[in-house]
Amino acid sequence: MLLAALSLSACTTTAETSPPTETSAIDHFVSPIQGKEEGATGPDDRLRLSYAADKPAPSRSPASRALDMVLQLGDNTISVYRYRDPASGKSAFFDGDGNKLGQYLLRNPVPDGKPTSGFGRRYHPVLGYSRMHSGADWSAPTGTPIYAAADGVVTFAGTRSGGEGKQIVIDHGHGYQTSYSHESKFAKGIKAGVHVEQGQLIGYVGRTGLATGSHLHYEVSINGTKVDPRKVHFIREGRLEGADLARFEKYVKEDA
Repeated sequence: MLLAALSLSACTTTAETSPPTETSAIDHFVSPIQGKEEGATGPDDRLRLSYAADKPAPSRSPASRALDMVLQLGDNTISVYRYRDPASGKSAFFDGDGNKLGQYLLRNPVPDGKPTSGFGRRYHPVLGYSRMHSGADWSAPTGTPIYAAADGVVTFAGTRSGGEGKQIVIDHGHGYQTSYSHESKFAKGIKAGVHVEQGQLIGYVGRTGLATGSHLHYEVSINGTKVDPRKVHFIREGRLEGADLARFEKYVKEDA
């Protein structure tokens, strides 16, 4: 079996070194940051693609003939299969449980920032008491670029009165939403109703609202519930069910 190891934080390939399916897989999950040639994900994220080129074609299962990938995301390992989506009739990517995987959700919208406060209860330095910190903070100098975590539509771009300061909210569909708070200013053309793409410049780090220093407060919500941004890897676009799920599980078992 041939293996190709790639860093998702520097995901570039060439036709001379990678099969077409490998390049399309990377393009599906993560797009380059605006003005750069690579994407920005977690610092320890790796994408390992394996394809059974050493097996005779007739002996390979439908799953392995397409593409079998192993994604190492921090401490998590996810098996991904390229499989024909029964709903659309087109090839798509699924995890081992039959969840259809959309774009990788960038965990660090500020590639030049440093992680400070994480998700969970903490002492608020401005308010002076403990409360839930429902996102992840990335410290960076005022004016540092902020990029969209995934494709979506801006639903809010303005100033909040609850401490968030200047904030952008993006709806990515399928129940996923991201917000970017304490910004100093927004990028040109960013306003409610505008479509943005993953890696597009949307604003700049600041310290507006309740903030002791310049940083980005980044939140991820799934179906209205705020979750730890550092533990969400993909936008899940649905799950196979019934007979479709049973057929998929059979293919996965044959590919093991």
